[in-house]
Amino acid sequence: MTRTGAQYGRLHNRDYEEEIEQIRRYEDFTTIDWIQDSIVERNRRIRNARAARAAFRGPRGEITPAWVWAQFWRFLRAGEPWLVISLVGIFIGVNAAIISIITEWLSDIKMGYCMDGWWLNSQFCCWEVESDDEFCPSWHLWSTATLARWLIYVMFAAIFSFVAAHLVRSMAKYAAGSGISEIKCILTGFVMQGFLGYATFFIKSLTLPLVIASGLSVGKEGPSVHVACCIGSIVASWFQRFSRSQGKMREIITAASAAGVAVAFGSPIGGVLFSIEEMSQMFRIKTMWRSFVCALVATFTLSVMNPFRTGKLVLFQVTYSRDWHFFEIIFFIILGIFGGLYGAFVVKFNMQVAAFRRKHLATHGVAEAVILATLTATIGYFNRFMRIDMTEMMSILFRECEGGGDHNNLCQMAVQWPMANSLLLATFIRMGFVVISYGAKVPAGIFVPSMAVGATFGRMVGIMVKAMYRAYPHSGIFAVCDPNVPCITPGTYAFLGAAAALSGVMRITVTVVVIMFELTGALTYILPTMIVILVTKAVGDFLGTRGIADEAIRFNGYPILENEDHGFNVSVSDVMKKDLDILFASGMLVSDVEGLLASTNVKGFPIVDSESSQTLVGYMGRTELRYVLDKAQNVGDITPSTPCAFLREASDQEDFVLSDMTSGSALGVEEDLATELIETSATIDVLKLWPWVNQTPLTVSPRLPLEIVTQLFKRMGPRVILVEEHGSLKGLVTVKDVLRFNAVERPMGDLHWDAGELEAVLDVMWTWAVGIVEICMEWYRRLIRR
Repeated sequence: MTRTGAQYGRLHNRDYEEEIEQIRRYEDFTTIDWIQDSIVERNRRIRNARAARAAFRGPRGEITPAWVWAQFWRFLRAGEPWLVISLVGIFIGVNAAIISIITEWLSDIKMGYCMDGWWLNSQFCCWEVESDDEFCPSWHLWSTATLARWLIYVMFAAIFSFVAAHLVRSMAKYAAGSGISEIKCILTGFVMQGFLGYATFFIKSLTLPLVIASGLSVGKEGPSVHVACCIGSIVASWFQRFSRSQGKMREIITAASAAGVAVAFGSPIGGVLFSIEEMSQMFRIKTMWRSFVCALVATFTLSVMNPFRTGKLVLFQVTYSRDWHFFEIIFFIILGIFGGLYGAFVVKFNMQVAAFRRKHLATHGVAEAVILATLTATIGYFNRFMRIDMTEMMSILFRECEGGGDHNNLCQMAVQWPMANSLLLATFIRMGFVVISYGAKVPAGIFVPSMAVGATFGRMVGIMVKAMYRAYPHSGIFAVCDPNVPCITPGTYAFLGAAAALSGVMRITVTVVVIMFELTGALTYILPTMIVILVTKAVGDFLGTRGIADEAIRFNGYPILENEDHGFNVSVSDVMKKDLDILFASGMLVSDVEGLLASTNVKGFPIVDSESSQTLVGYMGRTELRYVLDKAQNVGDITPSTPCAFLREASDQEDFVLSDMTSGSALGVEEDLATELIETSATIDVLKLWPWVNQTPLTVSPRLPLEIVTQLFKRMGPRVILVEEHGSLKGLVTVKDVLRFNAVERPMGDLHWDAGELEAVLDVMWTWAVGIVEICMEWYRRLIRR
């Protein structure tokens, strides 16, 4: 059946309205004004420096013992950021080691238990058994019957998923998902209360091993970044220097995100590059050094704890001893093409599943997780590459066949085609489960599942290439192979396939190359990895694929300006708000200001000279205005009829506390200093508010192109930009205004979360399922009546 043009029009209109509804959700977020934050931090530094000079110098400015002691504390204070970074790295490393140990034990408990100690997983229980195929008398399977083992395996998967989903739903809703999309928004200046709190950290750390052990096709690497950022936020909040500065707090969170990737892959440099390439829009050299130190400390801590007792930082770490051949570039390109196609497929259809989940499963998160885990365990148990943990599977597929790599006859030529079929089947089954599982209401990442998909596909390609060499060893393409040395290493194909799939779904490039190099330590495989990643990126660019984290940001309506969010051939006057709530520099009473605050919910107010003149004189935030009014009513002798002064007069002499300060000099003052200032400025004659007014707000001309204004928001991070012409206020523009304008002006065909084929199929299946349940319930009710 085909759709008519009118039906397509209704479909696009529905998607358009849904997108506009997402834009409206931006109003739920609080925006950090980075310029304001910088002013606050600068004024605080100046006040501290002046206080130190005044307190510890002698009457003639000579050096005293107190001054020497103050310099010593100044030196210690300079090392405080590095202390915080080190503490964050240590806690991240310890947390990652504990999660890895618990995950391994829970994954193995589904198959059996150790008779020497129930707390031991299969690896430690069979520590003295060198071969993977050798019988281990200490490890006891739950049953010798295949059906019973399968039922117990599925039962454990369902229990683990139920406990994890229930804890997330009841105790920490922000613990669900990966968290990378939200952290990207937080780093740009949007506050999500509780997202990096204690409850989120504790519940996500507790449920992450349960989710991975349940067998769901999700990973722990993305959630590990979220947990690491929670640790960074919590530790930084213990220190006043960081808790009161949003800019410094963001530096710690950025460094923690690098450490999260570092401990997930045993890749400190890769973690730093990930924080640069994926997490932050603006990255300073100072932040890079702190990220490097944090990642290094976290990786060192993980190495000291040695969770796998092998000296390796991750389970699938491997070393290659053989080089590659130039003719293999043909097959590397195939792996790169697969990575690009995989990324496009998963991103497109996962967004459709997310739309279906939002429409029908918003209140059924626990049931969804249990059903997905049960389904994954039921199907995956009968495939040797899906039955075991994904990281363990990759550690097997990455190995060379010589030296213990022949796990379960993986390298035997007699079974190479059944093995290839099993790998191909595992590739497509896991790909389907990744599409429907990522985004469920449990901690869920996509790094390792994507790498697992690429590894199975790559190993299959490697087996096929090795079979070709065995069949035609004297062919021209294989002429360079030494007959005394194995020519093809299938494990390297699995390794490169994993890199391609990860790059395809996340759309990161340099980071993947470095992570893979640090995983293997094989310098000779940097060039093949770069070739594969380059092909993957080219395919993704050709298909117009965006990273799944960026798509999740757009789908969820998170307010973040992206690189393509520009309004070309548009001036700021077409976007700005013209009907403004404003303050007048003089002539307003306290009651007038209170009425304006009560009748509006804007974050700040432009200040003009008078009602008759629209000359811009400053800008004052709602928070500062509310604070001063409340304080003045408590400590000052003011009434509703007290006049308010937003502009400093030449006769004002109350700046003895704030001398040598610039505009906005009272921003960020300590409580006692603010109280003293308000006591001197709040009288029955006039309430002087000018110390809290930003007299030099960021302004632009109404004729300035919108793309320049967008760059100002990205690079400088103001909450609002005022629009003036020849000193006269014309309007103001915010990030939300730019996003709203781009959403309205974007062509209908550019919507990235349109209803698609998979969502339509899921809708039909949901309708059938609901109908069947209703019929069964009706039959049950009739049976009860009888």
